[in-house]
Amino acid sequence: MDYSALNLPPPGVPFERHGAVHRSALGPYDYWAIEYAYKPIAPAEEAAELQRIAARSKAPELSYGTDEDNALGIDPESLSFDLGDDPVAYAKSRFAIARDLLARQETRRLAEDADYTPLRRAVRYALRDMASAAGVLVRQIGGVRTLRDFPGSGRDPLQPVPAGLQREALDTLAREVLAADAVRVSPALLRRLAPNFEERGEGQDISTDYPVGEVVTSIQRALLGQLMSDGLAARILDSEAKAEPSRAGQRPDAFRLSELYGRLARELWSELDRPRGDIDMTRRELQREHVNRIASQLMRPSAGSRADARALLRSQARALLPRLNAAAHRAALSEETRAHLQEAANTLGLALAAPLVRMGV
Repeated sequence: MDYSALNLPPPGVPFERHGAVHRSALGPYDYWAIEYAYKPIAPAEEAAELQRIAARSKAPELSYGTDEDNALGIDPESLSFDLGDDPVAYAKSRFAIARDLLARQETRRLAEDADYTPLRRAVRYALRDMASAAGVLVRQIGGVRTLRDFPGSGRDPLQPVPAGLQREALDTLAREVLAADAVRVSPALLRRLAPNFEERGEGQDISTDYPVGEVVTSIQRALLGQLMSDGLAARILDSEAKAEPSRAGQRPDAFRLSELYGRLARELWSELDRPRGDIDMTRRELQREHVNRIASQLMRPSAGSRADARALLRSQARALLPRLNAAAHRAALSEETRAHLQEAANTLGLALAAPLVRMGV
């Protein structure tokens, strides 16, 4: 059984020109499974015929993954609520739909005798869809496609995601989720996101304010946790060994952990490259999460932590520390931003100076 997302049209495309929103017919895999299980076959021909049917498993439309594959979070094609054979293109389309939905709420007119629930619901749906699209993309980074082929199929059962596709996924995540201007909701719209006050009287825990910044931060923190996890680092490091070297004997075109960590540092601390200007609250929360994760992995790495990952993070901490100290002395900073930069610098300084404590020791 496949759990597919709604096939929504991109902004500007009418539903009637886009196609069906829901699947309304059986798919190729359904017919294949039914044929294998129920096709009338003479007893003497059963083994050979079943083998012939099963041999079609290499067909792209018959690929499958299990709930275990989905739960492990390694195979980029074993996903719930995605569509199509190009996960990056799908995720990009969902981000475009979510941005369009948010933009339309800025000028949406409500009936004078209605409440503000439609605005609040639409913003919540847009942010939830962005989180779902981010989940599709993060599975591409360090992802390993797993096949259940017999050796005679001619295909390798473990296939790391191509480096170019991983870079494209990371570029999209950086632009759509981690960038300083990834999610923008105007103050005017924030002031209109009131709840349905009648629903609050039915025992439901509905807050008066809808904390857009807090929701965005939770999406970003969850994504950062996945990107900086020990498991993903190990897969990236191990996948490099699976890549074939070039004909000239040079290093293979593999997506490297240094690329990931370097991109995260540049994206999350882009404000340090500006000669002036404050850092807003939502951005400070994400930067603080980044620093705390670096410090935690330097001071108390888990049993699954890899030496190369720790070395890269230590190098990043050393490079980031003087930039934080310099930025904290800039003029015209708010007290909140200056304190944030000083705290981040102090956290990294203590982590670099602290002795290494291993888990279980």
